Amino acid sequence: MVEHRNAHYFLWFLFFGLIAGISSYVNSDPHQLSSESIWLFVSGLLGILVAQKWLADGSFARPYDFIIGVIFTLVGLIGVLAAFKINLLSGVSSLPTVVYDKGAGTLLGLSLSLLPALIHMVLGLQSLNHGMHSGKK
Repeated sequence: MVEHRNAHYFLWFLFFGLIAGISSYVNSDPHQLSSESIWLFVSGLLGILVAQKWLADGSFARPYDFIIGVIFTLVGLIGVLAAFKINLLSGVSSLPTVVYDKGAGTLLGLSLSLLPALIHMVLGLQSLNHGMHSGKK
């Protein structure tokens, strides 16, 4: 089970963090990293690190899976529902733009567009799955 969890976060880090981050940087003018790529890079890297034996014998892995799973699942769900014209954030106008930027279509710096939202939801649900099943045989 640990191997599957580590593979999940390694692929998350590699494809959605590193490769997508480089692509985002190269294709932007001026060159800068998007908040999305930073989120995916850092969360994937942390997912790899918290399970390591040298860090509290990997005891941070399960709480990390739950926290990151909830964040990504909720952002993904809100984005998918928005694609179906169900805007859960329509009445929320007092949030700072760092949290919810309606013009940019981001929540916590993560895109609410359909394809990225689907990716967020899948990554989040997989993290929740790891958190619920870690330590069980």
